[in-house]
Amino acid sequence: MPRHQNMIAAVLLLCAVGALSDDGKTQPCVANHEAECLTPADYLNPSVTINKELALGKKLIISLEGLSGSPVCHWIRGEDRVMTARNGSQSMVTSPFSETDSGGYTLTCDSKNATMFSTTVILRVMKRPTKRPTKPQLMLDGVDVSDTSPLFKCVSEGFPKPTIQWSGNKDGEQNFKGSDRKTESKISSAQYYNTGMMCCATNTEGQECSQLYDYDLQSSVMNKDEASTVTLSKGQSLLLRCRVKGYSLTSPVWEKGGRLLDARTLACKPEEEEEMCIKNDSHYGVQMAYLFIRSVREEHSGTYTCTSTNKNSKSVDVHVSDEVSLSAQLDETKIISAQEASSTCLQATVSYHPVLQHCSWETPDKKRTKCVRDTWVTQHRTVKLCDPLISGDYKLHLEAGGQKETKTISVCVVDEPKFNFLFNKDDGTINLETASLVPANYTWMVCLELNDSCETDSSWDEVPNASKTVSETDSNFSCNKPIKSSVSEDVVKGDQFRFCLTNSVGSWCKTHFMIIPPQSSIGKPPEYNSFLLKVCSLLLLLAWL
Repeated sequence: MPRHQNMIAAVLLLCAVGALSDDGKTQPCVANHEAECLTPADYLNPSVTINKELALGKKLIISLEGLSGSPVCHWIRGEDRVMTARNGSQSMVTSPFSETDSGGYTLTCDSKNATMFSTTVILRVMKRPTKRPTKPQLMLDGVDVSDTSPLFKCVSEGFPKPTIQWSGNKDGEQNFKGSDRKTESKISSAQYYNTGMMCCATNTEGQECSQLYDYDLQSSVMNKDEASTVTLSKGQSLLLRCRVKGYSLTSPVWEKGGRLLDARTLACKPEEEEEMCIKNDSHYGVQMAYLFIRSVREEHSGTYTCTSTNKNSKSVDVHVSDEVSLSAQLDETKIISAQEASSTCLQATVSYHPVLQHCSWETPDKKRTKCVRDTWVTQHRTVKLCDPLISGDYKLHLEAGGQKETKTISVCVVDEPKFNFLFNKDDGTINLETASLVPANYTWMVCLELNDSCETDSSWDEVPNASKTVSETDSNFSCNKPIKSSVSEDVVKGDQFRFCLTNSVGSWCKTHFMIIPPQSSIGKPPEYNSFLLKVCSLLLLLAWL
């Protein structure tokens, strides 16, 4: 585009933005149950790609209000102009979207033969917005059935409706009735009388898990899988259990902050949502005491201690907080060979509260991929990307409790460098062009053994003053830095020469053959060579005759 047209486009864009700031002249588009809005505030940044999700059957209202100059605007998909707005139209309204309408679109507006802006819009049409499973509420149920261990009940919501699984690959009773988003499952606690337990809710968007905090009082030493600290958000459930084996022993007892929690006074009752309750149970000689809080509050924070009749005890610190926290640790750079690019994962360590709502990786070519998370964990400690890697900047996008954070890692995929040799006959130099990860070292070598095949390393000598180290420029990470080097043909005294390069990934050498012109022609003027050719041709002709 000529320079004056660029200036016109810039002025038009400034005018469009200025018009939007004139209060009272525009009426904002308002989304409703039938339509979503795309406003100038969304699309007047041409450098940003807009990602928008719409429910199946909804329309999109593209507001043009406030754009000056009565522009002509086009809504384009691929090569097809789907809609055009002219003569100062205030909006374009699409037809109701189907799932096949998902994909990339372009919104472009022209005024006075100059492009005001052109913005890419990625639409995703969904039957219903998807949602990760909520962290399961783990509860006690069936507490009033005599001579029977209580049930564990696990409840979670999400879309698609999650499936609930129990640790140990045990089968629970699934209940999908009622809400089209909620699932609950029950299983007998007797199946876990001597071990810990976890339930996990899973759908296409991911997995969330909750656990029974279980403490074995055969010893006062904490086992590696026994939590000493538990952090919860308000409204979450808490289920603790301590146990000791011995037919002659009584159930252990719980206390909080040194105050005994009476199992009779706080006994769990059916159909009642007590603030806190205790349920004693025994199975195969294992004496158990459950402490259950259906919906925790700040006042439930504290140290809970369980003691058995053999005087062994264990404690857990419970923290109830709505404070949001989010942090991540990700290396700044990663260097791999091209052979490793398909089998290497990017990995970050994360810490968050209350729930990691969103986690995705953005590739150098602007594609978004969901994080790979650990399964069967109550807290995701690592998040990964395991797709084939390319060189460039990868971004990790995180969100927890409404707080967002982005981390960046520069990836360099190093392949075998390509060496390009050029002979400059004007100054008699041999030139080399290549590109490499830096820092890198290179050297020129020559084979001087006339009767040797030059196949052994001992046959090669370095060309003096022709080695060099190429460093990073201004401490910036450089993955594919151009490298140029040259040597005079005078110093390459042999019929073969070699260029070798080494970086942090490997070493490579390329051998080249010297083609030396016949000595008789070196230094003779062109006229002499032409005369000599004519004389030889005449002598050959006379000999033939």
